[in-house]
Amino acid sequence: MFEVVRSLFESDRKTNFVALGTMQNDSNSYHSAFVIQYDKNLSEFHYTGSSIELEGINHDYYHKITNTIHPDEVPSFIAQCLNIIKKANPKYGYFYAGESYNSDGIHFSNNDLGQRMTCVGFCLNVLKGFLEEDYIEYSDWEENSHDEENYLEKFCARNGISPEKVAPFHRRITPKEILASGFFVSTPIKKSQIDAKLSELQEKFNSIFSTQ
Repeated sequence: MFEVVRSLFESDRKTNFVALGTMQNDSNSYHSAFVIQYDKNLSEFHYTGSSIELEGINHDYYHKITNTIHPDEVPSFIAQCLNIIKKANPKYGYFYAGESYNSDGIHFSNNDLGQRMTCVGFCLNVLKGFLEEDYIEYSDWEENSHDEENYLEKFCARNGISPEKVAPFHRRITPKEILASGFFVSTPIKKSQIDAKLSELQEKFNSIFSTQ
């Protein structure tokens, strides 16, 4: 049985878990969130690009449970999520440099960008803060990890930032890549491991959506 399931219809409602979920436009993954099962309630926790939301699940996700978080740790994970909602202030951007949100919801970063991230970067911030170690080997992703031409230059021009100053933090890790990371337990997870899983994942989504 394939381990990625459709959250609204195929969730294991007997076991607490934290899962990595993606929303799909046909077979294309376009948004990431945590899908959380606790005490028979299924919730989603994500950064929409403008706000952070923790609510009963109402989007059509496909998810993979991450075994980096034990079922007994789910209440602590939810507590961290609630603290992040109170204190975090993310802004959208194709950047990630190993930042994190700790258990109190405080953001820690060694760069001058502040809380700049995508929906995937938000998940990575949360995971690193909870696990207290890097979830993925993020430096494996370089500036060419997305195809939006001249993104860095345009971003820096809009925000009055030197491109040289923030170029080392410029990368995009995709929703499909973080979903694929859910198949691995030992951290930090390398891009080569994720890349090896992507074709299988894509074939599964192609199969699902070709029959709809």
